Amino acid sequence: MKIKLDDERRATRLLRWYPPAWCERYGQEFVDHLEQEFADRPINFGRTINIAYKGLVARVSDVGLLNDEVNPGGFTRAGLGTSFAIIALMVVIMLDLWSRAMLAWSGRRYHPIPVSATTGILTAAMALLLVVLVAIVLTIAVSVVRQVVRGRASRLVAPSVLAVVSGGFLLYVARSLPRLLGAYSHLRQGGVRWTHLGSTVYAFAEITWELTQRWVTPWNQGGMGVPAVQVVMNDCVPIAMFVFGVALALLIRRVELPRIGARLVFSTLALLGGLMGVFLVAYLTWSVVGGPSNYEYFFPESQWLGVVYLIILALVPVLVVRSTLLARRHQSRRQRNRIEIINAEGEPA
Repeated sequence: MKIKLDDERRATRLLRWYPPAWCERYGQEFVDHLEQEFADRPINFGRTINIAYKGLVARVSDVGLLNDEVNPGGFTRAGLGTSFAIIALMVVIMLDLWSRAMLAWSGRRYHPIPVSATTGILTAAMALLLVVLVAIVLTIAVSVVRQVVRGRASRLVAPSVLAVVSGGFLLYVARSLPRLLGAYSHLRQGGVRWTHLGSTVYAFAEITWELTQRWVTPWNQGGMGVPAVQVVMNDCVPIAMFVFGVALALLIRRVELPRIGARLVFSTLALLGGLMGVFLVAYLTWSVVGGPSNYEYFFPESQWLGVVYLIILALVPVLVVRSTLLARRHQSRRQRNRIEIINAEGEPA
């Protein structure tokens, strides 16, 4: 009897490697199987390592960073969570690249048509991408609040706290934004008028570059008088963006979305992939047709850092498109497997 209890405790401990959704569905079967395994071979390090590896993969899938289906019917949400987490990590770099392109275009007296066209495409793609990301965040936030009010928020506490903490950190690091907006306001002498589209875009590009340049440059020592704490916080912004994306990815998998939101998950996923692809192609085209000055892909620190960022940025649309295609394939399979009940008149019941 004692041996059976010890085997059950060992199996339960190993079960903790897996996420709660997996445990709810397969937990008892998993424990029973392990008890039989322990009876045949009490000690097996390879078995333990394999269980730990597969459990971690299942947990990452539950967060939405892989396309393995953990929750039934959650494959499309996993794809959206994957895309959001990756794009959240790259959006700061994309904003920096866009602001640099816009400033380089505005600083010229002569504007070649290819450079102007690619700069305009970059601006439109970046703006639409930000609108979609903000809409996702607001939709998830409203859905979380509704679920909390209904008393069904037990699985949302941890990711919600993670999202609030990382989001609060990002807002604190960007606390100089209102001051910068005031400095560029037309109410000050020499400021821009926010009602003029061209000057507004240029002002936003300068503000964005001033904010993001110190975030995307690793180990930036800053200027004179910049506290070391602020330098460390600037270096932690990409990490905070990724943590925020992971938290939202987990909420996307677990929250109860409204009907219209659930129907738009796949369309949102496809839109994110399309916008990322358009941004990458437009920036590469901008670079080829003469956008950069002196072939500086990332100034003033290092052109090679910019090249590395471009390579990473090229992988993002591939991952997003892959998630979209897998989600579409899974959605089509579910539709093929769906059985409709037909009534006597030949119509769906």
